[in-house]
Amino acid sequence: MLLPAPPVHSLDDEWICTWLSTSQPTSGDAFPFPLEIPEVLHDQTVRQTLRISLGGQKLRFVFSNRYGTQPLVLGESRLSVRGAQPSSQSVSITFGGDSGVTIPAGQIIFSDEISLNIPSLSILSIRVHLPEPTAVSTFHWDARAISTLEPGNQTQKEETQQGLSITSRLLLESVQVLPEKSSQTLVIIGDSMVDGNGVALNTYERWTDSLAERFVASNVAVVNAGQSGSRLLKEGIGISTLSRFERDVLEQPGVTACIVQIGLNDLGLAGTALDPDSTTPTADQLIAAYRQLLNRAQRQNIRLTGVTLVPLRSIDEYGLAHFYQPDKERIRQQVNHWIRTSGEFAAVIDSDSLVSNPDCRQQLHHQYDSGDHLHLNHQGHLRIAEAVSLEAILGDK
Repeated sequence: MLLPAPPVHSLDDEWICTWLSTSQPTSGDAFPFPLEIPEVLHDQTVRQTLRISLGGQKLRFVFSNRYGTQPLVLGESRLSVRGAQPSSQSVSITFGGDSGVTIPAGQIIFSDEISLNIPSLSILSIRVHLPEPTAVSTFHWDARAISTLEPGNQTQKEETQQGLSITSRLLLESVQVLPEKSSQTLVIIGDSMVDGNGVALNTYERWTDSLAERFVASNVAVVNAGQSGSRLLKEGIGISTLSRFERDVLEQPGVTACIVQIGLNDLGLAGTALDPDSTTPTADQLIAAYRQLLNRAQRQNIRLTGVTLVPLRSIDEYGLAHFYQPDKERIRQQVNHWIRTSGEFAAVIDSDSLVSNPDCRQQLHHQYDSGDHLHLNHQGHLRIAEAVSLEAILGDK
């Protein structure tokens, strides 16, 4: 069955985004990940587990074939919700009343609405059978969660079957809910500092997860639009924030506020083995790009919070030659000074001051080092989350 995607929904529709997996293509030299996934899936079930932010009375799923060059056939799909009422029995995911659907190349598809009382912070298990040969073209490579690829149609079985474990997201782009009360969505967009590189797999220990737990009481859904490797200006291991800001922030239903933490990879990756021909952007170039985001958010009355860039190094170097250089550090300091003092952002989260070494501000504090001398551990994520003010982020909304 072939269904067109419905139009983008506005806040007036009352639906909000409560979980997001930002997609990127597998094809091309710029996107070498994920190496763990077979190039073609056939007669397999993709089993994925995720935690939503704000719950509601109904939900629907957005499945993606954004970067596919061929139609994507979804077979039987089912959902289980831990803690839902009635209990976590399996329910069907349908499309126009049918159990399967074909997503055209380059498109997304909305599932039918599922009427179910879904508590906030519920754990969802989604099983999707792929009956036809399916080239893997759209993914989110650093999901910080383990999914499985299982042989045959395993959608009726709620427990994990024997299969291939992967740490990437496939097929599923977002979860939208119809909340019981007037609610809003806060999108956090950025790089691996948002995606959660540094925290353990299958945990909810990112600073964004902590915010989701805190903000539920205020009827605010917190969705993570992090993409490891992403830069502000340039495509690469992730898609540039300038390119995906429309899709991952402005088009999300119910969004009224956004936090942006991006720019570290623009500096760090320049001139490394991952981008040897790239020159380091100037502070003026990065600031001009931030201002583009500010202008686009302002046109839609979305309140934008800036986040300072954390140190490029600890006492030891990050494991990528030339990621840290003195000239890159000078630019980082210039950008951070502008974020802190310009007054152009509605609010500022000063992550740099929170997790840097007070005796050497160009280094990450060892207490918050995940071990790779760049990414934050759980303590570092908590440190940032606890410093975030709901009132500052949302303003008078």
